[in-house]
Amino acid sequence: MAIGLLTSAPAKAADDVSELKAEIRALSKRLTEIEEQKKKVKKLDDRVQKVERAQEARAEAPPPGPMPAKAGPWESFRTGRPVHIFETENTDVLLYGIIEPTLGYTTNVDAAGRSTVGLNTSWFSGNRWGIFVTQKVFPEYNFNLLARMESEFELPSGNMDTPGVLFNRDAWVGFESPTLGKFSVGRQNTLPRDVANIWGDPYGDSKLTTKEGGFSNVNNFKQLIFYTSGGNGANGQGDTRYDQGLVWKKVFDNGLYLGAAYNFGDGNGPGGPNGSGPIPGAGFDKGSTEAVAAGYNYDQFHVSAFYTRANVLEIPTIGTTNIGHIHQSWGAGGNWDGGLLRLNTGYIHYTADQGLVGTRNDDVVTVSGKITPSKFYDFELGWQDFFAHNAALTASGFTFVPFKDASAATMTGTGTRMTTYASFMYHPIPNVDVYVAGDHLKTTGGYSASQAHRHDSADEVVTGVRYKW
Repeated sequence: MAIGLLTSAPAKAADDVSELKAEIRALSKRLTEIEEQKKKVKKLDDRVQKVERAQEARAEAPPPGPMPAKAGPWESFRTGRPVHIFETENTDVLLYGIIEPTLGYTTNVDAAGRSTVGLNTSWFSGNRWGIFVTQKVFPEYNFNLLARMESEFELPSGNMDTPGVLFNRDAWVGFESPTLGKFSVGRQNTLPRDVANIWGDPYGDSKLTTKEGGFSNVNNFKQLIFYTSGGNGANGQGDTRYDQGLVWKKVFDNGLYLGAAYNFGDGNGPGGPNGSGPIPGAGFDKGSTEAVAAGYNYDQFHVSAFYTRANVLEIPTIGTTNIGHIHQSWGAGGNWDGGLLRLNTGYIHYTADQGLVGTRNDDVVTVSGKITPSKFYDFELGWQDFFAHNAALTASGFTFVPFKDASAATMTGTGTRMTTYASFMYHPIPNVDVYVAGDHLKTTGGYSASQAHRHDSADEVVTGVRYKW
């Protein structure tokens, strides 16, 4: 019996071990199933939290607006935005322009005192198209390369404004950054033209910027622009654009504006009979122009001043002896722009060595204002007076335009040229101006305006539409 007990004990122990192992396997299986259930629970919990976050976001977001409609031809016309003809992350090429038909009545258009009615050269702005390029070089510093090419044409005929010259308004390249300002090289506005823009008339920007500005010269009152010239045109010096210009401008954070410019002597500008380009033997002095400018933007007040000096060559000596005479002008003015009402005033003094007939001294005063009761319409009124002393006369008997070569003159005149002008402009959309305008030119004494053709007055009454895109 003892032996039987001894033999049965190992068998029972073996059964206990087997049962324990079976229990362990069962527990392990249950633990595995529990872990899988935990994973499923976690996934479900994550999904619940994701749905709750989406619901909270939708609750906080404003209600969706109407789906934007695809821009059609009217939308493009209404916005008048420049056309992006090439655009990447760092390069933008814009196509832009102004088209302005003007129907006008003009008196004293010839020596017989006759008048004309019809499509005139645009009263406000020269018709133009252009290309403006911006190339980002160091985006972190907002440093960009810039280039502009701009052409002017005559709407009534389609002719080039300067025959044979495509980009007669602008052809320059440069760079700009908040730290360095703007520096440009090539054909561009004179620096005085840009800074006098804020007070020369009520149609330009009231605030100083590094952009080109200035007034045109296509009507009686905008002849003021020639006192800010010193550049090169098709008929020699005296143009309001530099032909080989170097211009620097900067508006500082505190509102201070500074500018400087230098223009190399040029054969006689684009399209001229002597061709364009550096003048043999001229160096840095003969035929050159220098200018400096300063200004300040302060809230609703904006002021600016300039000085320019030009070595005006006697046209027959260009490229040979290069005989030059000093012409210079300085001006100061400003504006107050309160939104509803804008007021401008300025003064310019001009002196010129005219060779045989001596020195010319002119004093110029301009006053103008603008009332803007609504974004849809505004009214402008202005007056300017030129007091010319010992001004040379051309062979046809007209007073020389400032900064023109007058060394061959044999006669002079002393007198005044006064112009009063007014306009009403309606803006059905932001980039379209519909206008009615007029000006009255009156001369006294020995001042003879070429626009009046030996008469002492001339009038313009016009209506037109200016579309900017």
